Amino acid sequence: MAEAASEDNIKRVERELAKEDRLLNKMIEQAPGMLGMAFMFIITILMGVWLQPWFDSAGLQAFGESGSTQARWVGLQLASIFAFTFVILWLAKKHMQHIIKYGLMFVLFLALCYTTVPGAHILLVPEVETEPFVFTDSQEIEEEMVSMNTDGTMITQIINWTDNYSNHTFVISKRATDTSLDWSFEIKSFPGEPMINVVEGEHSYTATNGAWIWSFEKSTGELLNQYACFDNQNWNGTLEDVKPLQDIDGCIAALEIVENPDGDFEQSKGALYITTGGNELVRRNTFHDTNITAGQAKWSYPQLQMNEKFLHASQYDDDSLIIATPSGATMIKLEEYSESYSEGPVTPPGWIDECAVEWLYQTDVSNPVTAFNIVSSPWDDDEQLVMLGHSDGLIKSWIIDEEVEEPFGTFEEEDRFLGDDVFEGPISAIESFDLDGENGNELWIADADGIHGLFYSSLIEYATFDIVLDNDSKLSADGFEIQAISVGGLEEAQWAHDNYSMVVVTGVFDEDTMYNSYGIQWDDTAFFLGIGLSIILMAALIIRPEWYVVNTVGVLVGAGVIVMLGVTFVPTLIVIFMILAAIYDAWAVYRSKHMLDLADTMIGLNLPILLVAPQESGYSMLDEKDSIRPPESSENKVGSTSPPAKMKKRKKPKEAMFMGLGDVIFPGMLVVSCVNSISTDGLAVGISALIGGLIGYFVLMGYVASGRPQAGLPLLNGGAILGYIVGGLIFVGSAAFSFGISL
Repeated sequence: MAEAASEDNIKRVERELAKEDRLLNKMIEQAPGMLGMAFMFIITILMGVWLQPWFDSAGLQAFGESGSTQARWVGLQLASIFAFTFVILWLAKKHMQHIIKYGLMFVLFLALCYTTVPGAHILLVPEVETEPFVFTDSQEIEEEMVSMNTDGTMITQIINWTDNYSNHTFVISKRATDTSLDWSFEIKSFPGEPMINVVEGEHSYTATNGAWIWSFEKSTGELLNQYACFDNQNWNGTLEDVKPLQDIDGCIAALEIVENPDGDFEQSKGALYITTGGNELVRRNTFHDTNITAGQAKWSYPQLQMNEKFLHASQYDDDSLIIATPSGATMIKLEEYSESYSEGPVTPPGWIDECAVEWLYQTDVSNPVTAFNIVSSPWDDDEQLVMLGHSDGLIKSWIIDEEVEEPFGTFEEEDRFLGDDVFEGPISAIESFDLDGENGNELWIADADGIHGLFYSSLIEYATFDIVLDNDSKLSADGFEIQAISVGGLEEAQWAHDNYSMVVVTGVFDEDTMYNSYGIQWDDTAFFLGIGLSIILMAALIIRPEWYVVNTVGVLVGAGVIVMLGVTFVPTLIVIFMILAAIYDAWAVYRSKHMLDLADTMIGLNLPILLVAPQESGYSMLDEKDSIRPPESSENKVGSTSPPAKMKKRKKPKEAMFMGLGDVIFPGMLVVSCVNSISTDGLAVGISALIGGLIGYFVLMGYVASGRPQAGLPLLNGGAILGYIVGGLIFVGSAAFSFGISL
């Protein structure tokens, strides 16, 4: 018995080895077709990659830029595939092949033009040489820029040093976006330094020098109020007699808010919110027609080193204050009352209530914030972005969501702006203005490499200036006249004190010659040549639909569809699309088998929905009559007495290998999408997806060599997706999979 079992095992192994030998022999026999199909697979996808820059710059996304991350459009594409299959099979069942053929011929012509017209432009239209932008005019203003207002105007100061500390003064001024003077006001600074911080409020500008707080009317510069940061009721006018207020440890910055605009003498007016050197936020109530203030509440605020330097300080809305320093940024809720200690019966020494923080960002000491601004979102005109640039080039951004009321609104980090490894630090300016007067404001970033104008929601860099600005510079534009303001050299004044001067440079942007050119430069000759080539190929397809004509048209059509859908969706959405399509393909081949009927219909019509790889020379697609369905064994009729019919011998037809065009399109979509959507190393990730698709293809060919039709998408899509995941993790990291998908 043991010997018999051993012999059975040997025979079984021999059968398996013989089976493998037969499979290997079949694959060797079919190698010409397999390699030819692989070549067409690669060429079609690479042609799509070649066309991608033209489509991207032309904005030819099927559902617009906003639709690239919306999953509902993938559902629409799948529904279209189902509808297409149903209509074709219904028409074939009704023997309306002519409607199928000429309807598809029209669709194929349009898809063919997606390749021939852009390709003709790329090959025939030379790239436009972009002229460099230069600042042609320069002027020096002997003032120091203190702050930039939300409307683009600026607050400046002139320090007037004298021979006596008590006589130092400063001039506070407001200048328009073109630096013309709106108003100015001279103030005696004693007992403080003649240097100020300014906070823009809804009703006024509030300035402080540590000793005094002044509020100025925005449009006229009228001095509205002057408050003391020290006890001035019994002050004798000397430096030695300056006593701080009980609840204020030095004024760093202040904001006056008006809660009750109308009132009689000494009636409640509003409040001063003062940030102090003791890391406290103090509210002191104010009253009409008097400069007396009264302490109301006190809170501690986040550690942002506010006593060093302000990058930005302004009232954001009725009850919010936003502040940025090199240490980070915060939005503070302007409350009326502070809370008492509630953790126990005894209040710890020095304890004060923490202020309500709506948002807080703190950076590492080694990578300080160098630029800050609140700009309009490129993706939604109703949204605003808080943007911070760092010394190493990092730019982070948050969406201010004002619709959320509890607790006080939300700050959601904007993941569509990928500013991690794009810019060269330090970031010297972040601005938003409308250069071309169309489609809203552009985003302008100044870094160590120059000035970058990012246009529209795609943030394409249509303008690049090889000009490096100083830190704390400001950019603005009046039409096509661009202006940059930077702090100039130091001017030595009396008593060895220093005064800063501003350098204002301007230049005119030429819209005809200075825009960066990307791909699309429309040319009538190239257009008509592309259309003409498509017409010739379609005519050849009608007159003689031989395999080489079908393949030529198929490769070009496939490339056009690949690039159109590849620039339409981000990679993660395409992966979802590919998974769903693979499931459908497997069901249509193995369960319902209607995909085989569809393939037979396409073969019979000799249309480039399939790619054809001849196995041997002399193959003609015009002789192709066989079905790709596996042959079914026939049964002899029992009881038949009729003699068998005389069979006429005919020459055995040449063989060929067929693959649906969709088996190339889906992996190609992922490759092009990686190149289009991943800013850094997107090509490397795309090539990884292509290699994965090729591996899936050769695995598929192993099954095809067995002689049965196979669903191509499960293996091809699976290989491409695996290649994308591996390549994304190697070259980009998690950013390769983060695109903010929505419904």
